[in-house]
Amino acid sequence: MRKLFTLFVALMAVVSLSAKKIYLIPNDDWKSFGAVFFVHSWGGAADGDAKLVAVEGDENAFFAEIPDDNNNLLFVRAQGDSESIPWESENLWNKTADLEIPEGKDCFRITGWETGEWMKYGEVILPEVAIVGNFGEDTWGPVYKMTPAEDKLTASVTIENLTAATYEMKVWVDGDYLSLNGADDTMYRIHRGWDHADNVNLVNDGKNFEFVADVTGDYTFTWTYESHNLVVAFPAASPTECVNASANVKTVKRIANGQIVIIRDGVQYNALGAEMR
Repeated sequence: MRKLFTLFVALMAVVSLSAKKIYLIPNDDWKSFGAVFFVHSWGGAADGDAKLVAVEGDENAFFAEIPDDNNNLLFVRAQGDSESIPWESENLWNKTADLEIPEGKDCFRITGWETGEWMKYGEVILPEVAIVGNFGEDTWGPVYKMTPAEDKLTASVTIENLTAATYEMKVWVDGDYLSLNGADDTMYRIHRGWDHADNVNLVNDGKNFEFVADVTGDYTFTWTYESHNLVVAFPAASPTECVNASANVKTVKRIANGQIVIIRDGVQYNALGAEMR
């Protein structure tokens, strides 16, 4: 009987010592000034403190092991030479609110000094992309948020019934004004080409861009995550007038005898750009 009791105690000890991995993805603010990170967990048989270490091969993530039955925790950002959580010290720089691990999640991504969101480690994190513009208003807005495609490569939004006008717009990523090329003040102009191509490609430099809506209709903006490429799909136009931005020459597109006819400077061209006689 004593042997069975001893075996039971040993098994309980093994169970109580079982652990699970928990991950943290800090933002640049949390990683600044050589900070180190800790996790304090509770809710099971015993509270636990652990220092997080970098995930091998993933410079953005850190992990620690906590007791398997602890589902409540908080993360701590501390001064770089801290070896334990400096609870009553100025070396404790930041900490999250008390958190509960959701089912199926094991990673907390920091989005502010004390806030963040749960995810599954390894899950693809797509930034929130939006188009914001004046749209004829005195102030900037509204914000049109793009919806990611299933393949996680692009995000799109349709802005309905734009009137024939020029709008000033910006691309926002995760709530910030996207900036890729420093202080370049270039104002890109997105417009339908002289041949009325369906798409105009633009690698956005993070500055304002002008958008020319030459007809009333639905315009679809598609954003490519990897290349930061913005593609604008224009609605059908028949007939439509526009201005060639490079030559400032008025062009007219119409349908004649079942084919597209483009008139520039009084000369007729077909859809391929060849002069028609």
